Amino acid sequence: MKRIRAVIFDLDGVIINSNPAIERFWKSWTDRESIDLTPAHIREWIHGRKVYDTIHGIFNHLPEDRKQAIIDDAYYFDSNMQPGAIPGVTNFLTGLKAAGIPTGVVTSSHHSRMLKMLTDVGIPDQFAHFVTAHDVQYGKPHPEPYQKMSDKMQLMSGECLVFEDAISGIQSATAAGMHAIGIGDQNAIEALRLQGACEVIADFTSIQITDGHLYVNGNACFQMVNSE
Repeated sequence: MKRIRAVIFDLDGVIINSNPAIERFWKSWTDRESIDLTPAHIREWIHGRKVYDTIHGIFNHLPEDRKQAIIDDAYYFDSNMQPGAIPGVTNFLTGLKAAGIPTGVVTSSHHSRMLKMLTDVGIPDQFAHFVTAHDVQYGKPHPEPYQKMSDKMQLMSGECLVFEDAISGIQSATAAGMHAIGIGDQNAIEALRLQGACEVIADFTSIQITDGHLYVNGNACFQMVNSE
């Protein structure tokens, strides 16, 4: 059984339940531009990606002024979004704190947006470490974001467990040498497992910490080691 000393979270789709609204936003623009937005597009170019990555992956054939209009609208939408928390995440964070397991957030968002989202769902002080867009040269799926986090935590990458909902996030975490659990519905299980997720769960209601072990869907998957 693998020993874990820290747990790291992505933000969108893992801590905050923003993915449905994000998908609706991008669908509104692909409809306007007569683009067929497939599930593969959503997995590869929307979830876990910066706005400019999404523009490059889906809208790159458009004129520059049109791409800029989409970018401006995306930032306006993002700044006004008010999603709730993913079910079970608050209780899971409380359990990690009680077990003495440090936590962090690795997100493609800017620091100010991340703090606003965490504040909106009532958990602004639950995390000790952050890696955001301005902290890295290369975003997910490059391993740099999670490599930076292991450096900040002063832990070996193999001692860290990551929760990610996006293919790019799972790729980033596993390329950095970390263990990863995917967050997603039935349609996402195969894709997330193919990229290296050891388990895939719908939300954190299927996670439990008991007697120093992390249980996923009733199975003991990791030994949690107090790092304090």
